[in-house]
Amino acid sequence: MPLNLARRGGGILRKLHLSDAFSRPVRVAVVQSHVRRVSLITRGQALRPICRVLPSTSVFSQRLLKTYATTSDSKSEKKKSTKSTKGGKGTKKTTKKAKKSSTAKPKPKPRKQLTEKQKEAKKTRELRDQIKALKATALEAPKRLPERVANLSIIEKLQETRKTHNNTQEAFKAATELAKTISEEERARFAAVAESNRNSNESTYDQWIKSHTPLQIKEANLARSRLTKLTNKRYPPLRDDRLVKRPSSSYVFFFIERTGQGDFKHMAAKDIATRVAEEWKGLTESEKEKYHKLQLADTERYLREYQEVYGVEAPHVRKSSE
Repeated sequence: MPLNLARRGGGILRKLHLSDAFSRPVRVAVVQSHVRRVSLITRGQALRPICRVLPSTSVFSQRLLKTYATTSDSKSEKKKSTKSTKGGKGTKKTTKKAKKSSTAKPKPKPRKQLTEKQKEAKKTRELRDQIKALKATALEAPKRLPERVANLSIIEKLQETRKTHNNTQEAFKAATELAKTISEEERARFAAVAESNRNSNESTYDQWIKSHTPLQIKEANLARSRLTKLTNKRYPPLRDDRLVKRPSSSYVFFFIERTGQGDFKHMAAKDIATRVAEEWKGLTESEKEKYHKLQLADTERYLREYQEVYGVEAPHVRKSSE
C-alpha cells in the first residue's frame, strides 16, 4: 500500500506540473508540507525524481521574500512619492514667498537733515529758478531810442570825450558837462531827433504788443509785478488798450463823485482821502445802496469783457462790499 500510494501520488504530482504551479507564493507552503508527508510515509526512493522535478525550498523562500519585498518597497516608494509631492508644494510656497519679497517695494531711506548752509543754498537756487521762469513770462519789450534832449546831447558829446579820456567814467563826466553848454541850434536839432525817436518808439511798441494776445500781456504784467517784489529792479507793466479794466468798488465810485464836485480843491491829497473815508463811514446803508448798484453793474461788465477778450472765464470777483 505505501508504495502504491507513493506511486499514485507521484503520478498525480507529475500531472499537476508543480514546477509551474509553485511559482505562486501562496501555494508553496501547502505543496512542501504535502511532499514531506508523502516522503515520511514511503521512506523510499520512489519520490526522488519527484523531488528533483520540484524546485528547492530555497527557491521558494527567495521568491516569497521577493514578493513581500516588492510590496513593502512599493509602499515605501509611494510614501516617498507622497512626501516628495508635499515637499514640492512646500518649494512652490517658498518660491511664491520669494517672489512676493522680490516684488515688495523697498523701504524709503530716511532723509538726511540739511544744514543751515545747505538750506540757504536751496532757497537761493529755488529763487533763481523762479525768477528765470517769471522773466520768460514777463516778455522783454523792444529797446527804446532816446527821447530826451539831454540824453541825446550826452551821447553825442561822449563820442568826443572818449578820444581825450582813457577812463570811461571820466569821459562820461566830461560829456555831461559839455551837454550843459550846447548852443540853441544844437538843442533844436536834438529836440527834432527826440520827437522822431518818440514816434518811432510808439510805432515799434504797438506792433510788438499786437504780436501777442491780450491774455499773454495780462500774464506778463502779473509776472512783472511779481519780479518787482522779488528783485530790487523795477519792471513796469506793459501798456495795452485791449486789457480789460478791473471793476471798481462802491467806495471808489463814491470817492470819484465827491472829488469831482470841487469841494476839496485847496486840500492835500492825503487830507482828501481821510475826509472822504470819514464821510463814507457816516453814510447809512440806504445811502450806500446807490454805489453798491454801480459796483454790481461794473462787475457784470468786467465778467462779460473778460470772457470776450481773454477767451476764458474770469476768476471769482466780489460783487459787493461793505
